[in-house]
Amino acid sequence: MVDMIDKFIHIFSGSSSAYGQTRKTDEFDDRGKHKTKSFIIKREPTPQMFQDHLDGKDPALGIIPINEKNKCRWACIDIDQYDGFDHKQLIDQIKKHKFPLIVCRSKSGGAHVFLFTNDFAPAAVFRSRLKEMAAKLGYANAEIFPKQNKVDMTKGGTGSFLNLPYHNANRSLRYAVKDDGSAMTLEEFFVEYDKVKLTEDQLTELTIEEEKDDTDLLKGAPPCLVALAKKGIGKGHRNNATYNFGVYLKKRYPNGWKGKLHHYNNTYCDPPMEESRVDDVANSVDNKDYQYKCKDDPIVNYCNAKKCVMQEFGIGDGLPETEIKEIQKYESDPPLYYVTIGDEQVEVDSIHLHDPDKFSLKCLEQINQAMPPVAKLVWRKAINNLLKNALPIEAPESTKIDVQLKEILTDYVTRSPGKDFNSLLLGQAYTEKGKTYFKFKDFWKFLMRTKSWPEKRYPKNVTARMLEKQFNAEEIGGKINKKSVRYIQISEVELNKPIIRAKKIEDPPFK
Repeated sequence: MVDMIDKFIHIFSGSSSAYGQTRKTDEFDDRGKHKTKSFIIKREPTPQMFQDHLDGKDPALGIIPINEKNKCRWACIDIDQYDGFDHKQLIDQIKKHKFPLIVCRSKSGGAHVFLFTNDFAPAAVFRSRLKEMAAKLGYANAEIFPKQNKVDMTKGGTGSFLNLPYHNANRSLRYAVKDDGSAMTLEEFFVEYDKVKLTEDQLTELTIEEEKDDTDLLKGAPPCLVALAKKGIGKGHRNNATYNFGVYLKKRYPNGWKGKLHHYNNTYCDPPMEESRVDDVANSVDNKDYQYKCKDDPIVNYCNAKKCVMQEFGIGDGLPETEIKEIQKYESDPPLYYVTIGDEQVEVDSIHLHDPDKFSLKCLEQINQAMPPVAKLVWRKAINNLLKNALPIEAPESTKIDVQLKEILTDYVTRSPGKDFNSLLLGQAYTEKGKTYFKFKDFWKFLMRTKSWPEKRYPKNVTARMLEKQFNAEEIGGKINKKSVRYIQISEVELNKPIIRAKKIEDPPFK
């Protein structure tokens, strides 16, 4: 078993800076099942975690494939379809194209399609090859792990994790799938891995054959249209497919293209649409700023933008805009956000994430790419949707504002302690019989003088409320040396009490 663990770790090793977990929460969905929450934990995954994963201990282990040198040993197409998903049909397509891939059933019943190398190779090469393969297989819209070509882990970025296969290996539902659709044992998976793993040179030299059109009908067309033509277009997709054929024809034949669209309908649609519907589609193309509908079915599933832009009648200036794919939240005070945009990751604070123009400037600075203009309402709706599934990254306790306040207050109280109550008039704190006293205005002056407090984010009134909430601080009015004074009283016990989080990320709520 030791050898099996070592081999499993070798195959699925990745980042040594962090790992991921998905756990049950105490909330339920409308089916009565526990909702789950995903976390990124900034610690190195240990061999025991891999062992626990194979033994079936919850939560399952999620590994970030991209390492600190922006290299991987594995990458994955995440096909998030699970209602009766046909794994055997997918494997048949993979065999047809002779792709060196292994299909694993995901927990939800979809597919994780893995590409492996025997040693670490550039993440950018992995992603490029898998994007091409996914487009060939009709899953161009599926997520690719790693989600980034590079991640600056020195600035707190982590990359995105994928839950590994073979959780509870002896009775796992996350197994590799044989050609006949049945489950591979872990030992059989290792054998298959040895057959398909590539060297870095083999990965770099791996070429994906182009779909070729034997006629002149699709000369210079986008790869998606060629792939659809080969496959044939059935009911449900004919209207959108014909629209995109119309865009292609208008680019290729600026004059007289409408009549040709009927021939493409008869050739590639099964069954062909009625002539009147084809005319309606042609008029729609003619009346609009004709661009391919790259984000719509069915062509989105076969999109290969990198190759399309090089085709004579490809997307050209209509290249789809780079989209934000994921947001990770570094849970410091204030928080930071790591935003995956295209193949890159951008680090921003709340102010820059909130404003599309300011975010665009950060993109320009960090990845040499400006975002297109976006209306603020549209931007915030999109950001809100992404934030619902934002992955939290644990931050050190020293970055928490309550810890910072406690450290600063302790420093103020102990730096130059007063001898008696008269010391309060001198701006000092005084401790007697387990109680500490000080004037808030003097503590505030200390914060400003030492420049140790983010006063814009936490002004006077907010800071005073934090003292009340965190230390049970009480303001008292009285006289000291015949002078009316209002001062704060806190207990030494409250000041020395350790800060305990309601939930620690490393402790799953369910055993």
